[in-house]
Amino acid sequence: MRLFVYGVLIKELAQGRAAELVAALDAGLPATTRGALYAVEGADGGWYPLLLPDPEGGEVHGVVHEAGTVEWQAMDAFEDAHDGPGAEYRRETIPAMLPNALVVDAQAYCYARKVPADAVRIEGGNFAEWLAETDRKPIALR
Repeated sequence: MRLFVYGVLIKELAQGRAAELVAALDAGLPATTRGALYAVEGADGGWYPLLLPDPEGGEVHGVVHEAGTVEWQAMDAFEDAHDGPGAEYRRETIPAMLPNALVVDAQAYCYARKVPADAVRIEGGNFAEWLAETDRKPIALR
């Protein structure tokens, strides 16, 4: 099983609980998927992304990891991903393209609610670059 991360679970961006959850992951490989990417400001003033997968959408950049060490229950709790009403994310299998053009299936946390009106569309599909370009920080608390 693989995990596609595109935001605050990228090791270089991860802080606090997110950093703990991804600490045991391998280095991973850069990858892309198709969809729309948005950013929302969190309660601590940091930002986090929302992925809406769409095979006809733009490129969304991230990292694919072998997920043998992932504690899925803890990761799901962090992402508020569950089967009940009100879940913020849902974990689903998406296609991810690796640098060698191989497409693999990977688990990803995809946004499960209506996109908030104050969400900012990330046109380039790269959350890390967007943070750097806009001088914003990722969330530290969740």
